[in-house]
Amino acid sequence: MHLCSLAKGALSALLVLAAVPAALGDSDYIETNVHYLRQFNLEPPFIDEGFQMRNFDYGGDAIINTASHIRLTPDAPSRIGWVWSTMSLPNDYWKIEFDFKIGGKGGYLYGDGMGFFVTKERASSGPVFGNRDYFNGLGVFFDTYANGKHEFSLPFIMGMLGDGKTPYDGSHDGGANRLGMCEAYFRNLREHSRASVTYLRGKFVQVQIQLQPNEKWVDCFTISNVTLPENPYLGFTALTGDISDNHDLLEVRAETLSSEALKNYNSMPNLPKDIVGKVAGTSFFGFVFKALLLSGVCGGLFVAYKKYSADSARRF
Repeated sequence: MHLCSLAKGALSALLVLAAVPAALGDSDYIETNVHYLRQFNLEPPFIDEGFQMRNFDYGGDAIINTASHIRLTPDAPSRIGWVWSTMSLPNDYWKIEFDFKIGGKGGYLYGDGMGFFVTKERASSGPVFGNRDYFNGLGVFFDTYANGKHEFSLPFIMGMLGDGKTPYDGSHDGGANRLGMCEAYFRNLREHSRASVTYLRGKFVQVQIQLQPNEKWVDCFTISNVTLPENPYLGFTALTGDISDNHDLLEVRAETLSSEALKNYNSMPNLPKDIVGKVAGTSFFGFVFKALLLSGVCGGLFVAYKKYSADSARRF
């Protein structure tokens, strides 16, 4: 009955956690001083009446579905697609949230993944999830294909700071460049996933993930002591090789803080520099259901065991 005790303990812990407000980091944001950067927003129909994107360019194999998404790559081999801003982000602080969906027909083999970039250069295709190598700035990679053996599971999200001179370590899935990461099963989910990337100059880059709408935000990783190049551009890219997936960008939202708020914004997310943390692919209620089911099975076995013991005692 040791397994049953564990199940009861896990269920109790889950119920306690459910009663605690999950608002890590909420106090760090000065909501009343948020300025929305609408020039970096993307949402359907994505293009204007002249069939042009405002403040963004797109290219490669990217296709715009005006009703729902920008397909950076289709589920077909050897494709590259990208979307890049034509204006530069603020230098001191920004927060970008974006909705995305990655998936396809492949059951065991699929790839390669999607990239989020804030870099000095823009709109230059290449092997790093559809972007050029030797980039200068931030890259956050949503990697779905393993080029080597790892102690962690895929898909995963990782962060890299490029200096314009160092190549991406593609043969080891960024092992030589990885400054932070987390496992996150975002592929082939029922609904879209959402990611958030926050930057405070000289302080940090923080990446969070919400695997499904209405689920909790989960801290993926934080890189400390980060200063990005001046006047960087925002880009979303994707790449397929011999194997493939659909890589869809559904919506992008951007914001910054007022100058006065930035003077008072000295808080640092309470996270270590390098994280290898699991991000569950099922919801909290899924865990509760499994715990309840296991507890019920254990309870049934216990009742059956007591009945068997009573019957045996009567027989003798």
